[in-house]
Amino acid sequence: MKIMKRRLPLLFTVTLLAGWLATSCEGSDDPTPPVPDPPQERSHTLIVYMMGDNGLETFMDNNLVKIMSAADAIPEDGHIAVFYDRGNYTRLTEIIVEDGMPKQRIIEEFNPSQSTVDPQFMADVLAKVRETMPAESYGLVLSSHGGGWVPSDIFDLYLAEASAASADLHLSPRYFGQDGYDCMEIPDLVTALSDMHFDYILFDACFMASVEALYDLRETADRIIASPAEIMGSGFPYKDIVPLLFTPGHSLTEVCETFMSLYRNSSGTISLFDCSALDGLAQSMKRVMAAGHTPADVSSIQGYEGFDPHLYFDLEQYVESMGVDSSTLADFRKSLTAAVIWHDHTPTFYSDYGSRGNIDLPRSCGVSCHVPHESFPQTHAAYLETAWAKATGN
Repeated sequence: MKIMKRRLPLLFTVTLLAGWLATSCEGSDDPTPPVPDPPQERSHTLIVYMMGDNGLETFMDNNLVKIMSAADAIPEDGHIAVFYDRGNYTRLTEIIVEDGMPKQRIIEEFNPSQSTVDPQFMADVLAKVRETMPAESYGLVLSSHGGGWVPSDIFDLYLAEASAASADLHLSPRYFGQDGYDCMEIPDLVTALSDMHFDYILFDACFMASVEALYDLRETADRIIASPAEIMGSGFPYKDIVPLLFTPGHSLTEVCETFMSLYRNSSGTISLFDCSALDGLAQSMKRVMAAGHTPADVSSIQGYEGFDPHLYFDLEQYVESMGVDSSTLADFRKSLTAAVIWHDHTPTFYSDYGSRGNIDLPRSCGVSCHVPHESFPQTHAAYLETAWAKATGN
């Protein structure tokens, strides 16, 4: 069927055109919308990137409430941006105080089916924050599941071994970041963060104080807060630490102390790293590897989970187990102290992996590493592809 278009009578068309011309010439009736003022740059923007479509939703809901409860303690020259993928919604908001009440101002809603562990997606979210909440400096909290340097498929092999009754290798994948069964490997995270530099990155995620992951991330931030072991689901005490992050220097040691105060009587390990010292630590480790050493006895080295054999070992105890000379060991310890500028831990920690339960932690250097062993050769093959392995020659 041919659709006919109605045409206006010629006289009426001319009348409309004349009226439009007359109106458009009057400055007082200019239909062009005013251009909004650009956002005002402030001193500091805290970005909280929460990936909770993985069983952490309830914990993250509670933490979002705690973050909002700290909003009235934030200085006027600060922003709090929260990206939250909850599964049933995915959005970027700014936490504001309006009429004396903390509220979320929606910046952008996203399709919940979008993979939030895609590095380009994360980079775009961070770019949106810079556009809408510009600041002289930025800090980043990354909240999700985590597994340090270990690729998610390798972590799955350990889980499958620990749960031999199940053949499903998607039991509970790790690395950093999880959206459903999709995971963000550490090199992808580095790519996502490459357009920005942060005063600090705080990992509210397990196992992120692995030297291999930290070495990959060394150029993304000045300081990193992370744990070599598991962080309990309740995460950081956000109501107390958010105001600290807006103080001069961001009070990062006090942030770590506040974390330990919360978990002192249960399970907690936390460390603060100076990223500028990680290259020096790698060079010191390279000298250790070149000095000649005996094979490590993995049974004598502190592990940070309940797997057998472990995935994460204490870095200092690994070096000690090699039997290097005192001068090389002293050089290594000096570099380690420069990189791990603060750390603390409880006498035991809880692990949900392998032999679940409390594990003794009489001593910790605050950072984990891979140690070669005969089981799971795939792990060592993956390790050899890391920038840390290539830099240290092991």
